[in-house]
This record gives sequence, structure tokens and C-alpha cells, in this order.
Amino acid sequence: MRVKNIVAVGSLLLLSIAMTCAIFYVTKSYNKQSRLIENELKFNANYVSSWIQTAFYHSNNVLHELSDSLTEENFASLSFNEAYDEDYGELFEIHYQTLMNAIHVFAVDKDCVLLNTKTIGGVDLSSREYCQKLKKSDQEINSVITTPFKDILNRNVISQSVTVNDKYGNFAGIVGIITDFSFFSKALRSVNLTNISSISVLSSDFTVLASTVPKFLPIGKKLNFEYIPKKEIKGLKYNQEFMFESHEKYDGSYQGVYVKKVSDLPFIILVTKAKSHWVTPLYIAISTVFALLVLFAIFLVKNAYYFGKLSSEAEHYSKLALFDDLTGSCNRRCFEAKVLSFIQNYHAKNQTFSVALFDIDYFKQINDTYGHEIGDEVLRLFSRACENICESDDHFARLGGDEFVMLLSNKNRDEAEAILNELLRSIRNIEIRINGQLVQLTSSIGVSEMHDDVFDACKLLSRADEALYEAKRLGRNQVFISE
Repeated sequence: MRVKNIVAVGSLLLLSIAMTCAIFYVTKSYNKQSRLIENELKFNANYVSSWIQTAFYHSNNVLHELSDSLTEENFASLSFNEAYDEDYGELFEIHYQTLMNAIHVFAVDKDCVLLNTKTIGGVDLSSREYCQKLKKSDQEINSVITTPFKDILNRNVISQSVTVNDKYGNFAGIVGIITDFSFFSKALRSVNLTNISSISVLSSDFTVLASTVPKFLPIGKKLNFEYIPKKEIKGLKYNQEFMFESHEKYDGSYQGVYVKKVSDLPFIILVTKAKSHWVTPLYIAISTVFALLVLFAIFLVKNAYYFGKLSSEAEHYSKLALFDDLTGSCNRRCFEAKVLSFIQNYHAKNQTFSVALFDIDYFKQINDTYGHEIGDEVLRLFSRACENICESDDHFARLGGDEFVMLLSNKNRDEAEAILNELLRSIRNIEIRINGQLVQLTSSIGVSEMHDDVFDACKLLSRADEALYEAKRLGRNQVFISE
């Protein structure tokens, strides 16, 4: 009897130790999983926030460039009647082509009356309050992004606008763009995160602009405050972010919710993921030491798989941040880092280089005639042809739309011109057959060589852009070298 008692007590003691270790491990693993989920949600929110910031900062820069151009053209005296439509409509169209998030570009005069521009498409904005806001700001505010509203076509849209001044610095009107919710939906699809998280983009008034779960968070509607209480996200300030759990279940689970206010923009990123409650594994662990060991092994394998998957996804997201997902070429962010390095090497080591800006001739006409799938194929073939002539130290990037740029290392203007003329011949050899019709490509190229008076990319690109404009003006399908 005494031996039996010793065995029984020993067994209970071993079982208690095993149960304690099992509970400690499961608890520790649960906390670790929670931290991983929080880090994952934070990463996704920051990534989407950066994507949207990049798009709207770019469009703000383009609008300011358009504003400056209109100021130089004495915008305050223009009526945009039929005599001006063709010339100034083309100016608006050129800027429109560089904007990834615009469905229309428009202009409003100093009386807040909408002017006739090529891309406006019948949208009436003359009664919008933000025009009066910019007009009365005394230049303290020169740009604005509106909350969502419906245009006369009953589309849910937002507007981004900047002021235009006359030559005396007085308010002369505004120029702006219209963005519909499809831009935000494309942004979410492009980051390809829907398999692991739900992501939504909200306006500052909690209107859902885009969501990977539109059935639960309908686009164009206010946020479901039963799922996410308004008190949790009300009053978000500059770049503020925090995490909490949902009050209601979605798809059978409570959700970990991560909210971030986008810096300098009236948008909120909301990311969610189901919180795992490991009650069943805990009960199995208490039942038997052997079952606990098996479960521990399963948890370890699962964690190893999860870390491998997380590492692979992080690498994928890093690539998305620097490369264009359509063509595979460097994107604008990648190019800006490269050109800065080139400029520094020039001033430090006198290592010369040239920069070339490309536009595909009549690309919009190809898109409108044959559809976006053919347009995408044109962009891919064009990028491939340009990448093929790049040497190991050269860099080719897509800035947006059909606008591309190339850095030609150790090449002066004459050497760059010879290389790019050879490239033009390769581009003219690109052929796409569509229903028996033959589509051939040409390109206009502006080239600028690095000089001692250049210390940033803006001035260098401005010279190349002026050369590109001249190439187009002289009939396209040619290379023009900046002086």
C-alpha cells in the first residue's frame, strides 16, 4: 500500500509538473502569437499608409506644377472658351496622364465657377465649399483634400485641390483632381494582403473608401460602429495609431483591430485579424502528457512554418515597395534612391552620367482603342526593350503611367544619344497583332547630362522633361538632348 501511495504521489507530481510546463508553454505561445499578430497588423497598416501617402504626395506635386504653369500662362485672364480648349486642354491632359489616382483633372476660376477642361467629363464642382475655403485662406492654406461626396453622376468621390495665383500673388482659382473609390480598392488589391488580414481605408468622417471585406464594411457607407465602437477611434490625431479587440464577432471570431491615422492626409487605415483562443489545445494538454508532447511538437512545427511564411511575405512586401508590379522595373521610390547616389558620386568622384525621360507615343489612344489589357502588355514589352539595353551600372524605372526614366552611368550626352537612338529602333520593332490589326510602338525621349550646378534630382529631371517636351513638339519618335 505504501509503495502504491508513493507511485501514486510520484505520478501525480510528474503529471502536475508536466501540466504546469504544458500550461506555461501554451500561455507563452499564445502571448507570442498575439505579439506576432500585432506586429503583422502594424506592418500592413504602415505599408498601406505609405502607399496612399506616396500617391497623394505625387498628385499634390503634379497639381502644384500645373498651378505654376497656369500662373505663368496668366490663368486669371483665361476664360477657357473654345479658343482655349485645345491648347490648355492638352496641358491638363498631360498632367492627368501622370496621376495614378485621378479620374478627372479640373480648374475653377476665382469666382469658384468650373471651367471647361479636357478631362472634366461633365463633373460639376462649382458649389463645393472647399473652393471658398481656399479663396478665403489668405494663402495660409494652399491645398485641401475633401471628405467623400457624390458628384452629379452619383459616384462617391473625393477631391484634392491646390490654389492658382495671378502674377501678383492673388487668388485666381484652383486646380484639382477627382478620385473615386476604385483607386483605394486597387491599392488594397496591389498589396495582396487579403489572405492574412482584412484591410480597410476610411475617410476622416469614417466613410469606408475601400475594404477587402466589403460585405461587412460596405464601400461608401459609414463604419459599422457595432463592430468597432466609435469611442475607440474618435479623435485620431496626426500619425496616431493603436490596437484593441473588436466588441462583436466577425466570421465567428473576435478580431484584433489596428488603427492608424495617415500622416498629413484625412484617411484612416483599419486592419483586422482573428484572435486565436487556444482553449482546446489547453484541455488536450491537461488530459495526457503524451498528447501534450504531440501538441507541443505540432505547435513548434506550426510556428516554424509561420515564421517561414512571414519571412517570405516580408520579402515580397519589400519588393513591392521598390518595384513596379506590372513591369517588374524599379518604381519611383527606387529611382529616387538611385539618382541621389549618382548625384553624390558625380560631385565626389566626377563620375558623369545622363538621365533620359521616356513617354510612349499615343499610349492613351492605344489604351482607349484596344483596352487596358493591351495597354498593360505594351508597358511590359516597352520596359523589357529598355531593360535589355541597360548595362550593369545603368538603372531603368517606371515613374507612373507611360512615363519611364533611365540613368545612363558614365555616359555623356553624345554617348547617351547614340545608345537611345539604337533603343528607338528596337522599340519600333515591337509589334502586337490584335484581331488582324498591327500595333507598332514609338517613343519620345528627352535627355539631360549631369552638370556641376545640379545638386538634386528635381533640377536634373526638369531639364530632361523640357527636352522630352521638345521631342514631342518636333514630331515625337525621336531623342532630344537638353543643352
